[in-house]
Amino acid sequence: MLGSTVQDEPLATRVEGDVLRVTLNRPAKRNAINPALRDRLLDVFDGAEASGHRAILLDGAGPGFCAGADLQDSAPSGPGMETTRVMRASTQRLVTSMLDCPVPVVAAVHGAAAGIGLTLALAADVCVAAEDARFIPAFVQRGLVPDGAVVNLLPRLIGIARTKDFLMRGRPLSGGEAAAIGMIAVAVAPSALESTASSAAAELAALPTATLALTKQMLGAAFEHDIASTLFAERMAQGLATGTEDAAEGRASFFERRPPQFRGR
Repeated sequence: MLGSTVQDEPLATRVEGDVLRVTLNRPAKRNAINPALRDRLLDVFDGAEASGHRAILLDGAGPGFCAGADLQDSAPSGPGMETTRVMRASTQRLVTSMLDCPVPVVAAVHGAAAGIGLTLALAADVCVAAEDARFIPAFVQRGLVPDGAVVNLLPRLIGIARTKDFLMRGRPLSGGEAAAIGMIAVAVAPSALESTASSAAAELAALPTATLALTKQMLGAAFEHDIASTLFAERMAQGLATGTEDAAEGRASFFERRPPQFRGR
């Protein structure tokens, strides 16, 4: 996780049981996102369900998780409509793909997570960070507004007041500070990051995949729905969930007093 990988690709992948480990693999650029890396990530998130993997573990090679967008390896865009077009086809498409991914995503963050790297951490279903990791809102200080859906994701996690302080003042938060205010799930000693994140991904991979996907979808819309709409969504999702093989296994294991053996279908 913290070192270089053997694959000479912007994104390195390897299968670990039911988990697909996905490593941002541009350590010399601190894993800044360029078009090639973005497109590979899109392939992973868009193809996750068909691939048969039941969880994704996202980490970064080298000294940091992700330093943001690679401005040197991306075609510059002009102001106005040209900028909006480029954003829709790049950053926003990547964020949407990750949020819509039906497979649970665990992010393991060490070093810096800045710009779009911050979004990748926040958009993960579970974010585990080293205590000395740094979450950096590198937007306003460059004369830009926050992008990558950060203004939607952050208030849900830490509230408006803390979001304003973080984004407007631009003060980085350590992994420990981020965990303390609920921005991420957990912060651990750097030496425990690998094992903690791997365990979280393996645990999610052992759960009923369809149920997790439905739960993720409902949570993603929770802040936009009133109670009546939420209850309707619950009914629809539960109707789908009860028809899965994993739901039948869950019931059988309860009555047979044994641990369930979910198969992801």
